Amino acid sequence: MRAIDLAKNELALHNYSCVVVHEDSVIMTSFENGVKPLINYYETKSRNFSNAVLADKVIGRAVAFLVVLCGITSVYAEVMSIDAKRILEEYNIYVEYDHLVPFIANRKRDGRCPMEELSEGVKQPIEMYHRIKNWLADMSSKQSSKK
Repeated sequence: MRAIDLAKNELALHNYSCVVVHEDSVIMTSFENGVKPLINYYETKSRNFSNAVLADKVIGRAVAFLVVLCGITSVYAEVMSIDAKRILEEYNIYVEYDHLVPFIANRKRDGRCPMEELSEGVKQPIEMYHRIKNWLADMSSKQSSKK
């Protein structure tokens, strides 16, 4: 079985939000939505697994840049934005998807996802990583001040 097929099967079978496969092994799974699973993967595992494969529920611009940063070489998404596809193809990453959309919507479906907005103007994967880390830190401090 191809690694991308294994990742897709695991994603569907267990209803994960994302799955990373290296060769014939599942090396990461997550039920968390958004960019956090790939941030965690980048910070803890990506240096040990070149040519990994990602299957994800949703891939927008921010995740596309993280995929590049992580050294992932093939991706599958249930939903992928046009800009994410363009970024991935620009970096010669193999792409499969079920639905291609103009942009990733927010949870209320009344606008763009915050990560889509955050990715505006980003040109380099590492820049996206730093923007996300700063955004997550801001969100965390806002949560702390509410307590």
